[in-house]
Amino acid sequence: MKKNLLFALLLLVFTACEKLKQDNIIPEDTPRLTELQQQYKNMLTASPQGWYIEYAPTSDKGAVAILMQFSADGKVTILSDMAGFDTEKTSTYRIGGVTRPELIFDTYSVWSAIAENAGGNFEFLIYPQQNGDFILKNIFVNTNTNFTLRKATNTDKDTILAKSATTQLLKSFYDNATGYFKNLALQNISAFFDLNINTQQLTLSWQENGTVVSKTFSYTNLPNGIRLTEAWKVGTISVQEFQFGTVSANALQIVSAGNAGSGQIEVGHTPAFPYKGTSDYFIWLNGDVRFYAYTLATVADYYSPALQTEFLKLKAVIGGETFNAQLYNHNGTAPNFTNSIQFRYVMPTGTTLHDGSTSGWLPYYYDLTKMDESHVIVTPKGTSNTAGAPFIPQAMEFMSYIFPPEGITIVPYGRAGTLQRIRLVSRKDSKYYMTVTVSTPAGVYVD
Repeated sequence: MKKNLLFALLLLVFTACEKLKQDNIIPEDTPRLTELQQQYKNMLTASPQGWYIEYAPTSDKGAVAILMQFSADGKVTILSDMAGFDTEKTSTYRIGGVTRPELIFDTYSVWSAIAENAGGNFEFLIYPQQNGDFILKNIFVNTNTNFTLRKATNTDKDTILAKSATTQLLKSFYDNATGYFKNLALQNISAFFDLNINTQQLTLSWQENGTVVSKTFSYTNLPNGIRLTEAWKVGTISVQEFQFGTVSANALQIVSAGNAGSGQIEVGHTPAFPYKGTSDYFIWLNGDVRFYAYTLATVADYYSPALQTEFLKLKAVIGGETFNAQLYNHNGTAPNFTNSIQFRYVMPTGTTLHDGSTSGWLPYYYDLTKMDESHVIVTPKGTSNTAGAPFIPQAMEFMSYIFPPEGITIVPYGRAGTLQRIRLVSRKDSKYYMTVTVSTPAGVYVD
């Protein structure tokens, strides 16, 4: 019995090995691999208008329209509607492969960007079709997914240019907007409209039954609009496409958005609706620990471009080599709780602050008043410790930008590992904002 079982197992292994071996053998009536590679390259270079593909790595990602002109010297001119790659750029390609021909884009191009931003690929198995098209398949995963690379027509370039115009419109709108918040105001619904042009993703946040709901959608560019890979649905409202109209510095017209109606994306200094619970979190009035948040040395990671200028002015006056901001709210012991922004300084080697210290903290105290769920008035008191007192005028000037009388909006801003991040956005002029990582209370409290 054991002998029979052993024989059966050996037969199974032998059969599997023979099948694998046979699968890797190029049939006798098929040209050699190098000949196939040259044949496919000749076909690619022969199309006078080039080749066109709409490429989305998976069904839940937005598609990128790509037009390519291949040349015999291994160069490829590429035009796409993806941000940063919406003008013609020259890259390189080759027809490679070990067992089957592969189309490989081997220098940085839009294909590399799609791989970085959306999990795409820049190496494909390539199969010619009877109608003159090619089928591309990912050489690594999901090889059942086919992408059609077809000969370009006279209108394909115009199509890409029209889609690229949408990319450029959105980029210009975001770059030139004077306010932090982009509020989608339609006839039948309002929401936050947060667009990432580079990854072709749109995050919408809206109120539903008293709760704030957020969802991120991938999208494909259209002439004068975008199409979501999945419809945005809220009750009976369903939006698959946004069609854009005229644009100004602080408004982008929405001509149509499904049955949500028309309207506009409005740029402003205050949000469309409050973020729930962020004021209480920031003030932490009844917390069992203090609220402590901080910035680190990389100024550009924590301060908006406008606020960077003011922060560096203050740093220059104090002269610290290391100079970070820290926030302490509900700090100390009852009944003597304080709230403050404190600047942690370390002086350059061989120098000291006016009081002879080489390092320390300069606290500047303020009061906190909750106005709504995410709106807080921060009122500087004009007081500090002995070390900080000589710099009160400069500190108050800095605070006037980030803590104006109109207050700040406390905006959830993702996570740093397991810790909460928030942004403090001026409600007077929202180009001034500061991002901080919250150390205590530990954990994530708002999303």
